[in-house]
Amino acid sequence: IPKVTDWDKIVIAYEPVWAIGTGKVATPEQAQEAHAAIRAHLKSAVSAQVADDMRIQYGGSVTPENCAELIAKADIDGFLVGGASLKPTFTEIISSCVPPVPLKKPKFTKIDSIEPAARGVNVYVKVMKEPEKVESSEDLYEVVIGDDTGIVKMSVRDERYKACEVGKVMRVQNAHVAMIKGFIRLTVDKWAALKPCEEEVATVNEAKDVSAVEYELTNN
Repeated sequence: IPKVTDWDKIVIAYEPVWAIGTGKVATPEQAQEAHAAIRAHLKSAVSAQVADDMRIQYGGSVTPENCAELIAKADIDGFLVGGASLKPTFTEIISSCVPPVPLKKPKFTKIDSIEPAARGVNVYVKVMKEPEKVESSEDLYEVVIGDDTGIVKMSVRDERYKACEVGKVMRVQNAHVAMIKGFIRLTVDKWAALKPCEEEVATVNEAKDVSAVEYELTNN
């Protein structure tokens, strides 16, 4: 311990002697007890900050079957994996160490808030005009869509344009804006969702055409 000058570069791995190469594993309670003792020693020998920040890994015969119970213990911060890392199920051990990402409800916006370079655009819109094929492209169509704040042209590729029937309300998710000669086009690519929905779009403000506003590229 006295020779360590940078504790941020240190990771501690604990493995019971009797678990090395035997396939035996400590119970979660046994492993937690050992890890807690290591952390307590760091606290007294170095500092509480180092003890709290230290990553202490368990390395005694970790498997997909026991990893979830082990990682649930307060002082076990990960695993030092041996032979199990060569098996396809190694990904299960990795997943057990990664906290699940909570799903978030998508936030929907309005047409008049769409700006140049916008990404991840989610809107409920009504189809106002039949899709029109772009002459310079083999598979690109443009559809006029709108809500109570305005209308905008939406670019759709391949067969997806067929879902855009006049009067139908569509759920558009994860679309992005492409600037065509200075004008906004809401673009639905393969990463975006475009589906009919039951959401109501009662009125459409056709007087405000977001795609009719010309933008000039400036260097600030």
